[in-house]
Amino acid sequence: MSGLKKFYNFSLRAPSIPMGERCWFAHFKIEGDFSHLFPFIQATASEVEYFESPEYIQFRMENILFALYPPDTVVSKIFHGREHALEFAKKLIDYLNHLETHKTEIQPVLKKYTRLHVPELLHFLPITNCGECGFRTCMAFAGAVSRRRATLGLCPYFPGPVDAKIIFSVYDKNSQRVRKIEVDPILAGVAISKDHNAEKEIHTESDLKKKGKRLPGLIGDRDGIVFKISGREIEVLRLITEGFTNKEIAQILKVSQNTVKSHVTHIFNKLGVNDRTQAAVWAAQNELI
Repeated sequence: MSGLKKFYNFSLRAPSIPMGERCWFAHFKIEGDFSHLFPFIQATASEVEYFESPEYIQFRMENILFALYPPDTVVSKIFHGREHALEFAKKLIDYLNHLETHKTEIQPVLKKYTRLHVPELLHFLPITNCGECGFRTCMAFAGAVSRRRATLGLCPYFPGPVDAKIIFSVYDKNSQRVRKIEVDPILAGVAISKDHNAEKEIHTESDLKKKGKRLPGLIGDRDGIVFKISGREIEVLRLITEGFTNKEIAQILKVSQNTVKSHVTHIFNKLGVNDRTQAAVWAAQNELI
């Protein structure tokens, strides 16, 4: 690879929901595939999260948190406006080109996270919305775990593990895994335990909203029209993005299907969207998922 030369398809937009201070979201593409640099980014950047499926990496540079999606897409929240965003895009390319040039001098970090999806997690939760985890609903807790903002140990009813494996991998010079072996923790010489008290120290959404209270609503602006999304509508929207039907959402939230249908209609009308896919895209763009 000769280097990443330029960026293109640059766009900048304000979020639909005010976020405390004036900010813009940036989206652009970079000429060239940068995915092979992810292990070297993980070794040199701060606040890195490298996910396996789908593959992408999120990290912070110059106090800006953003994500790279292979082979060429960058999504970021940029403050100060267009000039700052363009300057940041150029610095990002310089950083990636520097890694390409000096990668033989860097010890790559190859660990990847596997994202747990909310529907999968809900099968293991009691769906009682007891609030003992610090979240109002089991769905909200599952969403926080999926986003790595909470740990499973916060739920006292989550079943204990029945097995654990340690994976050792061998990689080629391009950081591609060519062989792996899985062994149990005893053979690997690694101690794995479930320290419930230690996990309780992790800050969760309960630090931001009082236990037992409904999620706060959000104020948005669409084409000059101000709208408010209620806390319950946010919960429904998040479940929509996970692919749940109205019937399944009703079961999770312990409400009637007619109530869910009413929430969905209100959400579509407020956001100005026509279907669940468009609503999910809006939620992702505004960092609700």
